[in-house]
Amino acid sequence: MNIGRERLVFGLLLCLPLLASPARAALPPQYQNAKDLDALVAFVKAHHRVIASLEGIDLSEQRVRFGNGCEARFERAPLPPGMVGPARPLTLQSANCPLD
Repeated sequence: MNIGRERLVFGLLLCLPLLASPARAALPPQYQNAKDLDALVAFVKAHHRVIASLEGIDLSEQRVRFGNGCEARFERAPLPPGMVGPARPLTLQSANCPLD
């Protein structure tokens, strides 16, 4: 009976770090918006044609508008199923005009 109790205590001690570890969570909206805006502004700064004809940055639609009806669309890769944590960074998905 004493061996069974020792195994139970040992098993609980092995599981304890899993229960005590902090869980990752998504960033609060203001911080995620700041990261997304930084990514969009970095894109604008990296492309001469875009910055020269910039019409607007739409953070909620994750788009940059420039030139005559040109648009660059951004998306983020989804996290793998069952994974939690900070959102992945925005990446350029498409542009309907040349960027440079």
